[in-house]
Amino acid sequence: MSAPESMPVLQVRDLTIDYPGRGGLTRAVDGVSFALGAGRVLGVVGESGSGKSSIGMAAMGLTEASHAVIGGEMKFAGTDLAKLKGQGWRSLRGERVSMVFQDAMATLNPVLRVGDQIADMFRYHRPQMSRKARRAAVLDLLEQVGIRDADKRIDNYPHELSGGMRQRIVIAAAIALEPELLIADEPTTALDVTVQAQILDLMQDLIREREMAMLFISHDLDVVGDICDDVVVMRHGKIVEAGRVDDVLIRPRHPYTQELLAARPQFRTAEVAAVQSGGSHA
Repeated sequence: MSAPESMPVLQVRDLTIDYPGRGGLTRAVDGVSFALGAGRVLGVVGESGSGKSSIGMAAMGLTEASHAVIGGEMKFAGTDLAKLKGQGWRSLRGERVSMVFQDAMATLNPVLRVGDQIADMFRYHRPQMSRKARRAAVLDLLEQVGIRDADKRIDNYPHELSGGMRQRIVIAAAIALEPELLIADEPTTALDVTVQAQILDLMQDLIREREMAMLFISHDLDVVGDICDDVVVMRHGKIVEAGRVDDVLIRPRHPYTQELLAARPQFRTAEVAAVQSGGSHA
């Protein structure tokens, strides 16, 4: 069941994430709060070690192996994620929340055909589907994510596909069950600029068509400016600035956000140029 329209898809309040080590606990996320509504894209920006990926992993329930200690509150469609255990998480993942990782080759099983890997989503969550119905659903997904000759590619192994096509396969698997929340952790970093633009266009189209919410984790302000509605800027586990993406990236208030933008001279949109030519200053 989807969340009511007034309820955020993902609500985070005073989230803390600590990882154990030889010297005790290390705090990776420190008092983070935000809300993400249906059909919106929230960018989480920061340098390596800022804690942004830890938030995505916690929202997917993937911090158990690292023995992370999680405090505060994280709710998905009103469900307290801290109270979910094994079967609860297994039912949620893929069905209502999915994740796209940076490295498609690390995500995909190299010895299984890509079509079978997407079909696994239906085998687990839709056991009543016939083999024929699963294959038809996979072919439809491949076409949705822009893979040509889907009837041939469905039987390929990951190494037989280009980097861009592999990432499309990962996205197809992630959206197979029409989740309400898609978490994308640096999904285009390993791709060249042209393919990156194609993947970003695809993700934007999917968000619009399916009214999904997306948590978009990235270090790239250019990409965040292109795809996100809102953004939070993280440093040392804390949010230092948050707001609508145009406001934050065009008129940054926090010195750290200003430093990030200054370090990327290629970040120039029409809006930035207009602000500069008009003599406005942050």
